[in-house]
Amino acid sequence: MNLFKLLRANSPFIIPYGLLLIVLGIYQILYRQGIISLEVNRYYSSLADPFFKYVTHLGDGAFCIGVGLVMMYWSRPKGILIILSYAISGIFAQLIKNFGFPHEPRPAEYFSGMMQHLHTVTGVELSHWNSFPSGHTTSAFSLFALLAVWVKSPFLKFLCLVMAATIGFSRMYLMQHFLIDVYTGSLLGTLTAYALVLNSPRFKLPSTL
Repeated sequence: MNLFKLLRANSPFIIPYGLLLIVLGIYQILYRQGIISLEVNRYYSSLADPFFKYVTHLGDGAFCIGVGLVMMYWSRPKGILIILSYAISGIFAQLIKNFGFPHEPRPAEYFSGMMQHLHTVTGVELSHWNSFPSGHTTSAFSLFALLAVWVKSPFLKFLCLVMAATIGFSRMYLMQHFLIDVYTGSLLGTLTAYALVLNSPRFKLPSTL
């Protein structure tokens, strides 16, 4: 397994993800994080509120570990990789959160003086600190980047990216994170997943679920 082969086989995930990183990277250069969050907050609906409220839980550690345990039924090495990817990326994310940027405010704190004018989703408890990076986004990309490697269908590979990106966006929609938090979390999760794949002697590409 080498990096070139991994990237080529997973181009339906990698190419649109790379384009997304470029576009969002430029967007962050042009606009401040607060402005981006306010723009996202402008667009909400009664249908989107419950959707993002629940889809965000697909980035929970319990979900990732659960998928890993279920995967062990079909393939023990793949199940272990999922759990390792979640654990390693999560540890890095928490180290960055708690030691690198321990007092980084989340949107609820950053906009504390105007929260009464912003849209929030009923039933979602807003956190105030340890914003960078987004742990949910890190976990989501650590999981779906691996799943994208293992499925053969180009459409399913792309769908894995859509799922991970949707979870990342949910963190912004719910006013839990800024774009830079989600952006960095996606990189951390994806790079961890691919590093494990490249260094796993028992992994063979391609394979099916």
